[in-house]
Amino acid sequence: MPHILITNAYSARNKGDAGIVAGMVQDLRSREAFGQARFTISPAAGPEEGDGFPGTVIDSFQSLKTRLSSSPRLQGLGFLFLLYPLALIWIVCRRVFGIDLPVWSPLRRLLRAYDEADLVIAAGGGYLYTRSKRRGNVVLLTVISNYHCAALLGKPVYLFSQSIGPFAGRFQERLVTRSLRRVRMVFAREADTRRRLEEWSRRWKMGAVHPAADAAFLLSAATPPVDIPPPPPGGARVGLTVRSWFHTPEVQQQYEEAMGRFARWLVEEMNAAVFFVPQVTFIKGGDDDREAARRVKAIAGDTPGIHLIEDELDPAGIRGLCGEMDFVVGTRMHSNIYAMTMNVPALAVGYQPKTAGIMAQLGLERFVLPIEGLSLKSVQEGFRCLQEERDAIVAALKKGIPKLRDDARRASRLIADNFTGKPRQHAMETKQ
Repeated sequence: MPHILITNAYSARNKGDAGIVAGMVQDLRSREAFGQARFTISPAAGPEEGDGFPGTVIDSFQSLKTRLSSSPRLQGLGFLFLLYPLALIWIVCRRVFGIDLPVWSPLRRLLRAYDEADLVIAAGGGYLYTRSKRRGNVVLLTVISNYHCAALLGKPVYLFSQSIGPFAGRFQERLVTRSLRRVRMVFAREADTRRRLEEWSRRWKMGAVHPAADAAFLLSAATPPVDIPPPPPGGARVGLTVRSWFHTPEVQQQYEEAMGRFARWLVEEMNAAVFFVPQVTFIKGGDDDREAARRVKAIAGDTPGIHLIEDELDPAGIRGLCGEMDFVVGTRMHSNIYAMTMNVPALAVGYQPKTAGIMAQLGLERFVLPIEGLSLKSVQEGFRCLQEERDAIVAALKKGIPKLRDDARRASRLIADNFTGKPRQHAMETKQ
């Protein structure tokens, strides 16, 4: 019975991230090699915020450094000069002398999980990027240490469907490329990442590169356990996801102002019922969509027909909730994925290149609005286009989503083949 350690997950309170892990585990279990596999999950948020992941949840380097201090600066120093050196010493003692060095017990448990795993898979997602030249160095090193330590222990390492970049400096890019030399396979979930990886592979030796769509496309839906009022006669239900993104309060306010006025316009001018969907509820991490939604709803005013959903829903419930909508306007990328898998047209507010890349896989990149400089007029125009082209979009989704699901399954298939030593011919797949 193989033991699979999944690293680099974020938090089960992020229903996009949790949907990725659920889709990964579901598809890995569908492979003969992993049908009886045991899964351990090592998320950035740690065990307390990992309840809901499909497996045993343990600490990660990210969660361990938060135990050291409440100061981000001291956390970074603690990782660089305490956690990581201790991990490397433990690995050397384990591999060379067979000694289980008695380091700090939570770190020891994490390192034992690496040592006991038969293979390590970094969760799919978009965490290999930076926004800061200085702090980004430590953030990236913490992220890549997860599979660096696994490789040093001789474990096969795979990176599930990734969006990689952008970076705030060339040093950070080189840090990532050097880490990818230690992995067997890395899967790109959109075209920009694949181009970046293929360019790197021509310049430096690194793991094999393959395309594979986001694992959340494989997630099943569930009926949401919340009351969804019907829209006004002749109107539509519109789901919105909003988030805190900008570090500058004035810029964040501009984004929220545009979304709040848009919500009011939907109700007053478009005869719609609006529902704020809480995709991320990671309160301890300061990443709770409900807080942003409350501010946006306040901007919209006390307008009947605007509904703030406060419930804690699982990924399948979020997907089911998005499926109850007629349209979704999502800042959270996975709210758009969940909607589109339910054949619901989505207008995406893109905060990173990955959003446009994934929408382009369905030929819908024209329905992406950049979050920078977002205005009421731009969202209104985008929504009108979404309405006008609804039938064509639904047809495109019915045709394209099954193909993306097949594409998403490529990662687990190739990992299983590589791990069992039974490589097959996948030339047609890797050229797509």
